[in-house]
Order: sequence, then C-alpha cells, then structure tokens
Amino acid sequence: MIPVLVTVVLIGLLAQLGYAHVGAVRGLRRRDSQRPAALATYPPVTVIRPVKGVDVEQEANFQAALDTGYRGNIETIFVLEDEDDPAYALVRAAIEAHETSGARGVARIVLAGAPPAGRTGKINNMIVGEAEAAGDIIVFGDSDTRPDDAVLTNLVEHLMADESAGAAFAPVVNPCRPRSAGDIGYAIIVNAYLVGGMETALGPGRTLPFLMGQTMAFRRSALQDIGGVKCADGQLVDDMYLGARVVEAGHRNVMGTHPLQVINHGLGFAGFLKLWRRWLFCGRGGIPASFALPFVVRAVSFFIALGLAIAMVATGHPRLAAFAALVWILEGLHYVRLHRLVGGAPVPLRFLWMAWMPYPTTIPIGLSMLARPELDWRGHTYRLDGSARLRSCLLYT
Repeated sequence: MIPVLVTVVLIGLLAQLGYAHVGAVRGLRRRDSQRPAALATYPPVTVIRPVKGVDVEQEANFQAALDTGYRGNIETIFVLEDEDDPAYALVRAAIEAHETSGARGVARIVLAGAPPAGRTGKINNMIVGEAEAAGDIIVFGDSDTRPDDAVLTNLVEHLMADESAGAAFAPVVNPCRPRSAGDIGYAIIVNAYLVGGMETALGPGRTLPFLMGQTMAFRRSALQDIGGVKCADGQLVDDMYLGARVVEAGHRNVMGTHPLQVINHGLGFAGFLKLWRRWLFCGRGGIPASFALPFVVRAVSFFIALGLAIAMVATGHPRLAAFAALVWILEGLHYVRLHRLVGGAPVPLRFLWMAWMPYPTTIPIGLSMLARPELDWRGHTYRLDGSARLRSCLLYT
C-alpha cells in the first residue's frame, strides 16, 4: 500500500512541476511580443542614483548610468551621504568623462548626509534626490546595475503607453560568468526565482502588485499621490512598499520588457548566505502572499521528494528511491533552465550543486532571523521587527 501511495505522490509532484515549468517558460518567451511602440516625443526624466560604497565593476556601472541613450531631456543625480564615501571619486570621474564626451544629458552629485534613526541610508538618499528632481518622470536606479542604451527608453515607453500606470520597473538579469558557487546561488535567485517568478505572475498589461527597484520609474503625479518616497519611512524595503502604495492610490505597476543587467560576481558561499538572508528579510517585508505561494509549493515539493528518496532507500525500495531522486533533481534543473532562458551564463558542472541550495539554506537563515533580527547592509546595521520594519534604533558599523 505504501509503495502505491508514494508512487501517486511522486507522479503528482512531477505533474505539478511540469505545469509550473511550462508556465514559466511561456511567460519568458512572450516578453518580446509585449514591447510597446516608440513615442513621438519623450518626456523629461530625472534619474536618481543612491550610492553607498563601491560595487563590483563600479566604474563601468557609472559610465553606463550616464550613457542611457534616452531620446528626451535627462538629468542624473548621484546621491551619496558624504564626500568620504569611496565611490565619490568614481562618480566625479564618470561625470567629468560624460561632460567631456558631449553626450546627451547633465549629471551632478548631491550629498544627503547620514540617515536619521528609523530610515535606511538608501531611502534617505532617495528622498533627498527626489526633492532635487526636475523631470516629469522620476527614476531610481541602483548602483550595482549596468543599463544599456535601451533600458530607460523602454521603461518610459511602458509607463506612457498605459494611462493607468503610475510606475514601471525593469526586469533584471545577472549575465556574469560565475567565478564561484556563491555566484551560481546569486544568479539562480535573481534570474530564475525573481524574474522567472515575475514573468509567470504578471497580470494583464504586464502588471504586478509591487515593484522591484533595481531601476524603477514613476510618473511625478503618482509619486505625489503616495506622499513621495518619504511614505516609506521606517521600511527596510523601499521598492515593494512603494509599489503597494502606488496600487492603493489607484495606479498600476508595469514591468518593462527590456532586461537590466545587475553586476555581481566573486561571491563566496558565505557571501551568498549573507545576501540570501537580506533578500529573505526584504521579501518578508514586501512580497505579497500571492507571489510567494508558488515558491512555497516548489519548496514543499523539493523537501517531499528529498524526504521520500531517503525514506525509500532506508526501507529497501530502490526504484521508488530513484523516482523520488529524479523528481528532486528536476526541481533544481527547473531553475537552471529558467536562469539560462532569462539570459544567465552557463553553469559550470563543478558549481551545479548550488542550484539545489537556496531552499535548504532558508532553514538555518530563518532561524538566524528569529534569533538575531538585524541586518548589516551597506555600512549600517538595522534592527528589525517581526514585519521586517526598522526599529527605532539605527546602529553604525
């Protein structure tokens, strides 16, 4: 009786995985057909780039941030806490090179000072930058991204094509050649979990109930309707929270169709765990349950298949153990294929095992989040409550 029951369970898991995989692949492949038409005229844009510290290949990222290829008027504001930031000299050099080249757009640096208690450094930089912005469209872009000359144009086209859209954000891709196992873990999370999940969950018109803020564009009117970035005071996560407020204000969040490169590599396993912990904290504070549910289903399937494989070996059922192991292996390969379809680099065989690590590592990370609800992030340590909001105390590292 037990072998029959196990067989039925495994067939169900395999069928559900196949259904989820086909849906994700279809979502990714229909992206190109959903690109909007070009605009007759492009509205003036202000791009605000909060900066704290030096990211991987930072000089190239800053150069790309200024060479946007945007067809309208554009100003770029880099916001740092102070001149002592190690990225300050790199920003100045990038702006000077841009001015010398005679390329379109103006750029400048604004110093925001240290954030007050109860506000992250990034949100503080965003608030200060927003107050300086002159464009009809206000864009926020992370310093670890490398936009090509079509990302910003594509975002604005999506935003202007839908009158109900209050904000738009770019889908991301980590295209970097992996140098370590941690790189594979990071790439799987970004490319397969995040982008693959979003393409599957998109509503009509490529809408979602939240934003992912590596690069996100707002109509000025929509930003005003939610009280500006300042409405996110006390939040750890700016993008998902702002996206939820945009929807509450009667607007829609649209995901663009042109990918934005996020540059990160050379991440060791410990570095991956630290980053994954931060992302889990961020998700707890802003990911809607409807979006998280498919990941819960995949995690349950992952652990059931693994548990049955071990149990069948222990009870002398080698064929069922092999069947369960096959389902478990396919769970990981599902994400490897999505990673490649999004635009990720080939996965070296010596690092392939890392594709199965995100789910198991959530267990010790989750326990650590309960035991030490603090997050070290870009030079600050934040104490968090049960909803991943900031407590009143902000420590400096």
